[in-house]
Amino acid sequence: MTTRLRLLKVAAVLLYSGPLFAGLSGFGWGIVAPFVAMFVVWLMMLRPEQWPSTAQEWATPAAWLSALIQVLSQVLLVVILMATGRGIGALAGFLPVLNPIFPLAVSFMALPLCRMLWNAYEAADRGIFLDDEAEAAQAPRAAAQAAAAIVPLLNLPDTAPDAEVAALVNRVMQVPGAALRLKALTAALARPDRSHAALRRALVVWASEPEVVAPGLVPDSMRRAFSIADGNADLLRLYLPRAVALIAAFPDRAPDFPTPERLREAAEQDLGADPASDLPAHLRADLRDGLRALAQAVETALRPGAAPAEAHAGAMAAPSARIA
Repeated sequence: MTTRLRLLKVAAVLLYSGPLFAGLSGFGWGIVAPFVAMFVVWLMMLRPEQWPSTAQEWATPAAWLSALIQVLSQVLLVVILMATGRGIGALAGFLPVLNPIFPLAVSFMALPLCRMLWNAYEAADRGIFLDDEAEAAQAPRAAAQAAAAIVPLLNLPDTAPDAEVAALVNRVMQVPGAALRLKALTAALARPDRSHAALRRALVVWASEPEVVAPGLVPDSMRRAFSIADGNADLLRLYLPRAVALIAAFPDRAPDFPTPERLREAAEQDLGADPASDLPAHLRADLRDGLRALAQAVETALRPGAAPAEAHAGAMAAPSARIA
């Protein structure tokens, strides 16, 4: 998404360059209208939250007033850009003769690029917003959709087969809004009155899959998986070997892991407090060693200038064979 945002800035340069070229070439104000139309379409794609989204909203005077203000702001922007281009040409004593289609085509190219690079609703589902105003407009909708999407998972009985739960988790989470859905599930499972043992296992496995962690499409996936597993020895036995392998293979994803301080704190907790767990004392000790080793590996990977080999060496210190 970072690359897309950078390319979106390139598209914005194309959009703004058209009126500059038009002004530099000395075109009259009759060319303002097509530029304004393109600027308005750009704004609609970039910030749909600023425009009415339904016919009922368009029927209100407030919506028309808001739209009129936005259009007038784009008229002003185009006029300023054209005037700037004309001023540059006058100062340089250079007024190139261009076909009127050229500046229009330069600005028009920005529109399909914007459509390919940016989807405001998809970005909101991933928790990405252009600014605080966009977040205030889009975040409630995205959060509500995420909460509704996880209801089938929370309604699964504790007796549901692991394979069935895993398949449903994969289906629900294979969307751009997976990060928000995982966040909502983590919050829901934090309630002590909920068991959902099979769901917890499936989420720990899904959130620690290399296909999820490596590209960073679901930020903090390993941290949220740890939140689900924390305090449960059986889930930690599932989480730790995967986490150790992932931090060794992808040390650049260390910011998505629990902090070293949190891991060390977990290592000092009583892992035998869960009455549903019958884990022997020596395996609980191995889990504590694994948590400390993972903390060391994450700390090494987070160190500025740390080489991948260092993180790999730190991760391999974990007793993964004994806790697997």
